[in-house]
Amino acid sequence: MGQQEEQRNYLESRKAVLVNNDLHISLAAPRKSMTDYFFKNAQADEVIFVHVGSGTLKTGFGDIKFEYGDYLVIPRGTIYQMEFNTEDNRLFIVESFGPI
Repeated sequence: MGQQEEQRNYLESRKAVLVNNDLHISLAAPRKSMTDYFFKNAQADEVIFVHVGSGTLKTGFGDIKFEYGDYLVIPRGTIYQMEFNTEDNRLFIVESFGPI
């Protein structure tokens, strides 16, 4: 995967900015929806704050629409897919290794 493609990908766009044994805090600016794959974080609960963008979080629990200002809480082990409405997205992601 080239550098430009990595920045478009949801997982590759996640850049850790603060890390300790309890939390990983990351920033992400994905330009592309997760249409080719699903993701499951088996090690941590995730909280995603939507700073810019909108779309749909698709899970086995159903589809959850999100937009600017929303928090998405994803329990560990949840299989999900992020579908974005535009290419301009900014996310603040907290991975918690303890329960949320």
